[in-house]
Amino acid sequence: MAEEEEYPFGTPQEHALICRKHNSMPIDFICEDCEEFVCTKCVKEDHKDHNWDTITTAATLKSRGLLKTLTKIEEEDIQEIDEKIEKASQQMEENKTRCEQEVSRIQRQYDAMVGKLDKIRKQQEKALGDSLTSKNADLSQVRSGLEEKKKKVLQSVKSFRKNSSKMTDITLLKTHQDLTKLLSTKKIYTPLSEFSSRYECGDFSEETLKSMMGQNIDYEKITLVNSFQWGNKPIQLLKAFDKSTCLLCVDFKNVIKVNTNSQKEQKFKVNKLNDMCVTDNNEVYFTNCENNSISCLSPSGSVSTLLSTDPLAPDGICQAKDGGLFVTLEDTETDIYQPKSHSRRLVRHMTLTGDIIREYEYQEDGQTRLFTRPSMVKQNANNDICVINWKNKTNGDLVILFNAGTLKSVYSGQKQKREFYPTDVANDRHCNIIVSDRNNSTIHLLSPEGKFMRYLLTENQVVRPVAIYLKSSTLWIGDAYGCIKVFQYKL
Repeated sequence: MAEEEEYPFGTPQEHALICRKHNSMPIDFICEDCEEFVCTKCVKEDHKDHNWDTITTAATLKSRGLLKTLTKIEEEDIQEIDEKIEKASQQMEENKTRCEQEVSRIQRQYDAMVGKLDKIRKQQEKALGDSLTSKNADLSQVRSGLEEKKKKVLQSVKSFRKNSSKMTDITLLKTHQDLTKLLSTKKIYTPLSEFSSRYECGDFSEETLKSMMGQNIDYEKITLVNSFQWGNKPIQLLKAFDKSTCLLCVDFKNVIKVNTNSQKEQKFKVNKLNDMCVTDNNEVYFTNCENNSISCLSPSGSVSTLLSTDPLAPDGICQAKDGGLFVTLEDTETDIYQPKSHSRRLVRHMTLTGDIIREYEYQEDGQTRLFTRPSMVKQNANNDICVINWKNKTNGDLVILFNAGTLKSVYSGQKQKREFYPTDVANDRHCNIIVSDRNNSTIHLLSPEGKFMRYLLTENQVVRPVAIYLKSSTLWIGDAYGCIKVFQYKL
């Protein structure tokens, strides 16, 4: 039995389209650059330098490749959508597994702290469950959206196959445009919401059971609050006074005090500057390799020498918990990346008068060096000492020491496209460690033990970070192109 004609009384008349700009002119052309249907006057006036063609010619060209285009949609584009659906499903399962792993950690901690913590345990598990529900609700929407997109594309392809021979040229072109837009890569790609809540244990005591039970932390809770440009040279050093003011250096000669409105407030000249630190009392100290010394900034803005480190050259510097300073030091007589038996590469803990409290140079055997070339240094709230150690011009690691001097761990990065090249280090209030990796445009978040937890920021948020500084809940980052970004770090 023959199929009933769609239009039993003949094909409906299609009225000629009239140009909105030139009301008396019919639309005869299509501008490929603007994806607009235009008239003869539009072509001559607004689109004369564009890629345009008559509607008839353009439709003929599209029709020639129509079968190939539809086949590509069925064999490639639909497959891409299917892959996204599968990834969404897999991510949901991975999220569930990760959530279950975190819940089991909660349970182990709970068993160690006796039955008094039952109420707290349930609260923590609920928080993780809420996080899982929230994440997977987003993923469920993503999956549904992709499934709906697949359905629409298949329907469009089926309709196109069935009706393409009956379509007028302009209808064919419009339908082809709609299908192309529906399948655009940007619309098909959808970022997947990964389960990012983690449970962090604490050392328990009877007096502080609730706080010692630990907490659920969502490490996605870092948001960009400000960004500004300071020239186009690398931000070599960056230290903050507060959430709106920082000191920065791009040439190792001049230190500039700026605010987040990119306004210069003060400028200080410090020749051969290597590093600087801002104390809790907003006192400022500099390491100076020109005369192997540590300088300080007076309230009036003048820079004066505080103490000498000669014959060793100082590099990194930070405030110690006891009010003194930690300084990284090296000799200048041997190759910087190939120390010899008599070379000196160490971290020195000293008072503000120069008295040496402790030096960290060798491991427990007294022979194995801790560092090749120690650079930036930061003391954690748990008294650990975190040191950036450069092994050559493009590779390094993070050395973590107990305050007593023994080696706690060494972090050498993750498997990425380029070698791990740490440039700066900071610590949050949970004693987690934040490390910038310039080569891979990432910020790594490590546990207090130095184990990788996740990427805090990736190249989507930062590009070749050089200097980082965490002040309270504000994370400052300066990159290799003069850009300074300020993030709210809500942990």
